[in-house]
Amino acid sequence: MNAASATRRMAVRLAWGAHREQRLRLVLLTAVAVITTVVSLFATAVVYSLMEERERFDARAVRLADEGTRPLVRVNLRTDTWEREQFPVVWLDPLDDRDPRALPPGMKEWPRPGGWYVSPGLASLAAGEPRLAERFPGASVLADEGVLHPGELLAYRLMPSGGEMGADILEATGFGGAREGRGMPIGDDTEIDVPAMALAVGGFVGVPLLLLAMTGTAVSAPLRAQRMALLGAIGLPGRWRRRLLGYESLLTTGPGVVAGAALWCAVGPLPDALPLVGRPIAAGALVPPYWLVLSVSAAVLVLFAGLSLVTDQIRRTRRDRQSPRPRAGRPALRALRLAPAAAGAGLLVAASLREGHAAAVSALSGTVLLAAGVPLALPVVARLLAARLADTSADPVRMMAGRRLQYDPRSAVKPLYGIAALLVVVPVVAAWMASARQADPPAPRDERVESVVLRGALDRLDIEKFTGRVPGTVAARIHIVESATANAEPSARLSAACSDLGSVLGGEACSRPGTLRPAAAERLRRIAGLPMPLDPKLRPPPLREELTKTDSLLVLGARSPAFELELRTAALRQPVALTVLSEDDLATRESKLVAWIFGGLAVLVSLVFCTLAIGVVDRSAAGRRDARLLIAIGLTRNRVREIAGREFLLGYGAVVGSGLTVGVIAAAVWNSLDPAVPYPAGVTLVTAAVATALGAIGLLGVRGYGTARP
Repeated sequence: MNAASATRRMAVRLAWGAHREQRLRLVLLTAVAVITTVVSLFATAVVYSLMEERERFDARAVRLADEGTRPLVRVNLRTDTWEREQFPVVWLDPLDDRDPRALPPGMKEWPRPGGWYVSPGLASLAAGEPRLAERFPGASVLADEGVLHPGELLAYRLMPSGGEMGADILEATGFGGAREGRGMPIGDDTEIDVPAMALAVGGFVGVPLLLLAMTGTAVSAPLRAQRMALLGAIGLPGRWRRRLLGYESLLTTGPGVVAGAALWCAVGPLPDALPLVGRPIAAGALVPPYWLVLSVSAAVLVLFAGLSLVTDQIRRTRRDRQSPRPRAGRPALRALRLAPAAAGAGLLVAASLREGHAAAVSALSGTVLLAAGVPLALPVVARLLAARLADTSADPVRMMAGRRLQYDPRSAVKPLYGIAALLVVVPVVAAWMASARQADPPAPRDERVESVVLRGALDRLDIEKFTGRVPGTVAARIHIVESATANAEPSARLSAACSDLGSVLGGEACSRPGTLRPAAAERLRRIAGLPMPLDPKLRPPPLREELTKTDSLLVLGARSPAFELELRTAALRQPVALTVLSEDDLATRESKLVAWIFGGLAVLVSLVFCTLAIGVVDRSAAGRRDARLLIAIGLTRNRVREIAGREFLLGYGAVVGSGLTVGVIAAAVWNSLDPAVPYPAGVTLVTAAVATALGAIGLLGVRGYGTARP
């Protein structure tokens, strides 16, 4: 038998041995390997699907014609809205309808003049909403390559005969201009900023996943370190020991990695929306190509093997710190461990003294440093608390628990690093989310009258015919009047008849012909959502010849659920390109990224709790090893339970107290940047309650399994 074969056989015996702690390591590492593989494939699939969506987004961007280049199609980008979701409506006027380059992606052929092509998501939505279907009669459906995902809302319209586009007409040589750096995008790319999303996935998923893998690899590490030390003592070379560790890691984590990959390949195709975010996704988008699945699985195996080697190296170089002896003294803790936390605290102080963007950057940077620095400082904090307890307590149990924690604080609090970072981050994230979601309160809406604003090819719009489709409406042109005084605010003026405005407002609108009453002018300004004063002087009612493509037309009518719907349908049935802007369109909306942030936080919290659970179980096993020594020198099991419980509570109290205190202070600093936003006291209390519940569970584990009969 050669050395390589003997090493492999020894790795099998080490990995699948009958020792109780080795069986615990095998079970926990398998579970960690499954979780790590599934989450890694999920994160990879999300980024990969966003990359594919980005390619489709860039492929449909309007390629602008250079000067001197013959354009193939004229494009006008408009919008429409359904249930507060705004989506693109693209008008197309091909100059050469025989050239396939003029067709946007997903469109197989040109529809009839005035005809529609809509996305699958819009077609599916219109099938169940007759009022929406009225806007796009006889629409064809785009192919999948023309949309980002199945739920995207998008519509194309071929220019009707005798129709007209609005302002900002684009002359294009086709589509796909974003790839060449001279394209106009169609739609919103907030959710498909791949570098930013990849960075966010790395922060929300990659970092806690690495901590979970590190914690899983460190399970029963003392037993493995003792075995490696024994093999070294009998003459096994270091390179063979490292190879043995690699084989052992492959045997313990390999089945979990394979099971995780198989599980994700089976479950990944099932969702039709992105888990935790709710965003529609294409069928099978969460299962990356098999070459990528194999690459990720291999990377996870390499990660565990590397962590095994690193853990063994750390154990061998710090062996005197594993089980302190009287002659070894207390393991030294460098003061440098306090530097990140001190720097983070300094940035928080600087943030409290600054204002604006600089204060926000300082607060965010300080929070990140504290999230990383508080766990590093925990051994120092735990040692100080333990020394205080041991020096001042006359109770032997408390004194023994304090001395044990004083000698080896790192082993006691290291499994709890994740919860310390979580307690720092959660209150700050809650304060940031409250600030991000806090919008200026909308102006109170008029109870009787509502309005929409029309923009586009108004010079070709028959106003009387358009308003006649919705009885009781009044159209008024909006003029922006620049002030003759320098730096003075401009004002707005309406072109409308006093009688028409009075019929809508339900009373006399004018104090004299051509002049609005002050109360009526203010009411109209609020109804129209104008950010500037409204001049009470009126101009004559608008004529089609007076309107231009850069004007805005205010349409007023009695408030009803059908008002906006009917106007939007009427606008899209016109042979001219129009955009309808309602009160909801002009209101501040929550960013689409909020759902992504909540989903990322859910993954982060779940992984941190898994890390904590693995650490608590391993901590219980370590307590069991120490319990044998204490029982051997004559202590009863009840007394050992008391010592183990006191030590755990002291270390856990240091972790929770430090993390939560720093988190509360950091959240208060962040909250001070915007005093109008309430402090997230509810989230802080829930976080403290969860931490308390986890401490109770950990205490039961330490007092139960940690002192079980061997």
